[in-house]
Amino acid sequence: MSNLLPLSAQRAVWRRYLARLIVAGSLTMIVVAFLSGLALLPGYLALHSEQRPASDVVMPAIVSDKADREAAVRTQALIATLAPLVSATTTPTEAIAAALALRPNSISIDHVVYTAGTPSTVMLVGMASAREAINAYRQALAADPQWKSVSVPVGDLTGAPGGRFSVTLSRDF
Repeated sequence: MSNLLPLSAQRAVWRRYLARLIVAGSLTMIVVAFLSGLALLPGYLALHSEQRPASDVVMPAIVSDKADREAAVRTQALIATLAPLVSATTTPTEAIAAALALRPNSISIDHVVYTAGTPSTVMLVGMASAREAINAYRQALAADPQWKSVSVPVGDLTGAPGGRFSVTLSRDF
């Protein structure tokens, strides 16, 4: 089948299609660039929100006390903001480290889940070379007075050697 349009008309049609493609592609790239800028804007604002104005950067030596006071106030505000995060993560981290320190060499832990609340729970998931190792680890954790309860699913204790297991620990943090 042959095209009924003359060669010059075919070229004109293809030029229109190419122009439409370029315009559509350009508009798509502009929208993508705008959305990318919007996605990066909160991070940029967070980084530059604590920046001092340019007039405060160059200060005479006499005003250094004022600058020190401003820096101290800014540091205290930052500490007040970060204090809940630090205090909330220190105790669970120490408890998880204590639980991991009790594990025998034949057990490997590959996943730890901490759930805040009253009581808080820590779930340790891993693999053991023998069922006896899981039971020994459970007994060692139960003997530790910081844990309110230690539970291992019965299927994990009676499962095949070398299998996966989970231990759930609860404690009032």
